[in-house]
Amino acid sequence: MSAPRSFEIRLDTAEVAALAADAVECLQPKETGPYLLIAEHAGNTVPAPWRDLGLASPYLATHFAVDLGIDALTRKLSEGLRAPAVVARYSRLFLDYNRPVEEWDHMRPDLGGIPVPGNLDVSEHDRQLRRQVGWAPLEQAIANGVPGRKALVSIHSFTPVMAGVRRNVDIGILWREPSPLVSAILQAIQDRGRAAGLKIGDNEPYDWRQAVGYTLNRHGLQRDLPCFYLEVRNDLLTEHDRLEQVSRILQDSLSEVAKTLWPDHVVAL
Repeated sequence: MSAPRSFEIRLDTAEVAALAADAVECLQPKETGPYLLIAEHAGNTVPAPWRDLGLASPYLATHFAVDLGIDALTRKLSEGLRAPAVVARYSRLFLDYNRPVEEWDHMRPDLGGIPVPGNLDVSEHDRQLRRQVGWAPLEQAIANGVPGRKALVSIHSFTPVMAGVRRNVDIGILWREPSPLVSAILQAIQDRGRAAGLKIGDNEPYDWRQAVGYTLNRHGLQRDLPCFYLEVRNDLLTEHDRLEQVSRILQDSLSEVAKTLWPDHVVAL
């Protein structure tokens, strides 16, 4: 069934509130560790009134709709580090929080050439409704989680192959401004990653200095709060043993850096 045209979707205040309540999950909100973890692309749900944006369900299991493996990884890191985490439940196809509203893929119209019917003719009414349902709850949850944190970490996954070319990196640290945090986490993950045969990218597979990243611009850089995007190759997260290996490398690295930079702010593990 195709998605309804945007102007056909009408929701009352209670319906908007109910959908907004399902947009975000906050893990361990009472923990007081130095990191706030953010997973903007962890979910692949589309709110029911939008009827999966007219897509067949298999498309919502692709990397276009969700960062594969990131829900599980974020939960492991949140538990292991005793760190609060903000996890988005709605698909980035419904609304990509990490893209500014003016960007073409804030509501992406295609999946690498395959049209997304519900995103081809998005009215201003629909845009505002999606922001109420999907954007505002995430914005508020992150803002609520920032006070008392020493650093923000936005967690993502990427495909092994892009445009027919295999990416020569396994885990990437993306940064816009150099900082003691960036230097320390790069060194820590490089040391552990290389020992495990993994290649660690410095502003790879994307260079944040040349890319758009709303989440950490808004909640990190604008607050002078150290931050970075963590990117993991998604096929490392699909098998249990590799997921365990990667999560342990990341957890140990983040823990080491926290103890070095903020010894008075570290939660005993």
